[in-house]
Amino acid sequence: MLFHPCTIDPTPTEVCRLPSAASKPSSYIPGLDGIRAIAFLLVFSAHALLGLSYYIPATLGVTIFFFLSGYLITTLLRREFAATGTIALRDFYLRRVLRIFIPLYIVYALAMLGAHFLTHQSPGNLFGFASVYLYFHNYTIALRAHAFTPPGMELVWSLSVEEHFYLLFPLAYFTMLRRGLSARSQARLLIGFCLLELAWRVVLIAWIKPAGPWTYVATDARLDSILWGSVLAVRNNPAISTDRSILPRNYELLCFLLAVAGLVATLIPRSDLYRGTLRYTLQPLTLYVIFSFLIRHIRHPLARWLEWLPLRYIGWTSYVLYLCHDFFLYAIQPPLAAHPLLVVVFGFAAALGFATLMRYTVEQPVQRLRARLRHLVPNNPVNLGPREQTT
Repeated sequence: MLFHPCTIDPTPTEVCRLPSAASKPSSYIPGLDGIRAIAFLLVFSAHALLGLSYYIPATLGVTIFFFLSGYLITTLLRREFAATGTIALRDFYLRRVLRIFIPLYIVYALAMLGAHFLTHQSPGNLFGFASVYLYFHNYTIALRAHAFTPPGMELVWSLSVEEHFYLLFPLAYFTMLRRGLSARSQARLLIGFCLLELAWRVVLIAWIKPAGPWTYVATDARLDSILWGSVLAVRNNPAISTDRSILPRNYELLCFLLAVAGLVATLIPRSDLYRGTLRYTLQPLTLYVIFSFLIRHIRHPLARWLEWLPLRYIGWTSYVLYLCHDFFLYAIQPPLAAHPLLVVVFGFAAALGFATLMRYTVEQPVQRLRARLRHLVPNNPVNLGPREQTT
């Protein structure tokens, strides 16, 4: 299988805005599950229809998922600190472990069994196993190390990037908050780091020229895709009523349409220098505007379709869908090689069926356990405005 840069944010869309409908939980941010579903469908299409990946690569999905992860996690942390004056880091890390590790280990074991019994291919080696379970698989790809994984599991490199963010950012953000840095200063620090990463990618591509796809997969070259979402969360957050929108009041729709066009335009240039450097900055900048509009104006005709229930369901199950879809494509492809459309249909159906099974037998029980471990937040959060509620 070709190398596919893709990822997903497994964090539920639990944050601090009153829903538009009384039937939805108070912690729900309308639109984010729909965005997550669209991002997954982009990744799946790029993997299932390799001809399409030339025009709409899975790297578009990776940036959307990374940005969403940074925005959502930072909003959760901001909300918790505003309500309690602290961030329960132990609870945060424990919830991440329960949410991320268990489905990953189950799917990886399934892929190993499938490689041995179904496709009769190598289930990987010990170094590959360790790189996945210890979350440094992205650097084994960047360095072209001999860390082999079962077919369909190459994409777990992106979980390494997100796990590094989960490990480092909450402590750094908590430090900024405890030092009393204003939202503007926080945003400036994060933007400065993002620009340093852009400069580092230019150095890598233009001068160092690493043998592996370093700027695709390495945390030091991709973390800014997540941090641009954090910038939106700390300043101009559309889910927090006291934050001002970055979009001009009378031109919000125009800015949104231009941002969508700009996001599509980032796919056009084909030079390696651009694709490995500037693209990973321009895409989050367009997403900054897109998220600002969609979350703040979810009832707008151009946004409310994100609340379509089938789309939201794909968003709810997207983490396991992401983990298993390439494996099912591998398993189904040999007997259906002459019928590529059937590979797409049956591959998606198998992945969705498995993700549904995992949702009810694994994820929901784990989610109930995570809820018991959740740091309790008072009913009247401080400094976040009237929309915010507890989770």
